[in-house]
Amino acid sequence: MTTEGEKLLLKPNLPRTRDMNFVGRFHQNYGFEEGLFEYLLAQKEIWGDKLFFVDENQFRAVANERRHLTRDLVVVEKSSLMFAEVEGSEILENAFKSQFGSEPKEVIIAAGGNESREILEAGNSLNMSTKTKRNSSILNVGGIITALKWLPYGPFLAIAVAYHEGGLSNAVKSPSLLVFSGGSNATEIKSCIQLYKYDLTATSLTLERVLITSSFGAASSINWLPFKVKEDGTCVLSALFTDGRVHFFRIGSSLPESKYIDVKSSSWTISLKDERSDSSLPITAYDIFDESKVIVGTIDGAIAEFVLPGFDDHPEIPSFVNYVADSAINTITVGRVFNGHVLLVNTATTRSFAILYENLRQSRVEVAYTVLDLPPRYHEGYRIFIYPDSAETIGYSFARHPQQKQSLLLQTELVSSFHTSEFLNHPLAIVGNVAGDFYVMNIARKIIGVPKAHNRLVLPLRIWSFSLETDRTTLRLSGDYVPTTADKSNVAYSFTPHEIGISACAWNEDFDGSSTYAMGTYSGLLVLERLDPAFN
Repeated sequence: MTTEGEKLLLKPNLPRTRDMNFVGRFHQNYGFEEGLFEYLLAQKEIWGDKLFFVDENQFRAVANERRHLTRDLVVVEKSSLMFAEVEGSEILENAFKSQFGSEPKEVIIAAGGNESREILEAGNSLNMSTKTKRNSSILNVGGIITALKWLPYGPFLAIAVAYHEGGLSNAVKSPSLLVFSGGSNATEIKSCIQLYKYDLTATSLTLERVLITSSFGAASSINWLPFKVKEDGTCVLSALFTDGRVHFFRIGSSLPESKYIDVKSSSWTISLKDERSDSSLPITAYDIFDESKVIVGTIDGAIAEFVLPGFDDHPEIPSFVNYVADSAINTITVGRVFNGHVLLVNTATTRSFAILYENLRQSRVEVAYTVLDLPPRYHEGYRIFIYPDSAETIGYSFARHPQQKQSLLLQTELVSSFHTSEFLNHPLAIVGNVAGDFYVMNIARKIIGVPKAHNRLVLPLRIWSFSLETDRTTLRLSGDYVPTTADKSNVAYSFTPHEIGISACAWNEDFDGSSTYAMGTYSGLLVLERLDPAFN
């Protein structure tokens, strides 16, 4: 029996799960979804002893046996893809570097008591396997990393990069990087999306394409549309820019041969106008509903749905516009649950909501707000939303009762980025903070573990740490593993340099290299690592 959509969101005042056994906790947190109880028991067996990495061979085997379920991708015909080609002009590499600068980065790589000083030119990478005894590499992208996302199939990584002529210290306070400004100063800020191909054997990235998007502003978030083209590798990338619009880019073999394309017009654009005037209404958040729809949030507190080209005769007109708050929408996350969809909406005020998509007007539950603008992630396998529920804590809530929160990680440094798998659905989370620390942990150990163990089952492992040397220009990257505890916190900084903050991170979403992740900093350094020790 499947829980009905109208009964999906339970009301508050639920009993404490720590006093229940596994069966009782399951019924409260999941209802009576057929087959899910057996699936979670299998998950406990598969992931209960995993702490810090994905065993790629075992992961592929249990997925083939259907003991672990991944998100299926819709396969479409290329002829049904109604996104136009990207319009732009080809430029040379020297012209690109003249726009974005080519400042080298000096970095000290330290691990196991040894260290080496390296200079990374913009666009260059370095294999760190011999220096850290880990299957890793580091890359200088040549700008501020604002977002990154792996293609859900195939070895491609998209990185959103911004460049400010006044440097990072001026960029962090520039109005040109705020979506609330409704536009950008093209003479002050440059932006691009860099597309890399991942070499599984060498654990390295090769630059395939650069889309220069300075005319749209800087990208704050990027997402691939969740479908696969049958005939070839054509795909569609979406991004929210500081011009207050969501732009889509069709990427395929028909693009110009040059690596560097100055984009004049994207394949498709989603925008809104203020009903009270003829001016544009900035979009402040968005999420992909499925291969055919996008949900956006606006600066005046509304959410709207747009059907994408090929699925509607008038994709430029929203299917609905629903006002949920008197303030800007910070984040929107779509969760696919049972036979319905839950929209988790965070606003710029102290009000946040969980809304059942199938019944927008009557099924709304107010949830505790988060002080950060980081979008929550939805884990479809465990039916949970994962998000920073305070400035220093990563927590989760079940989609069935999103008003109840559980804490996973407590650190005194501000959480600046985190990610959980969106397609492969493994339970490992990666977390970065403004102090330059980067962690990995297994969220399943608390969800399917012993209820009274609290956070003692969750053992975050610090796997990288950036710091700034006394000369204020050289960065230090420490590759020593440092175990931590989720029940204690230690004050490391009263303030942190901008350069060391972790700005974005993401897991690889392909079975080939499923233990691989990418992590980027505000200074423009990107670390790539394949965690499975079988491939070291």
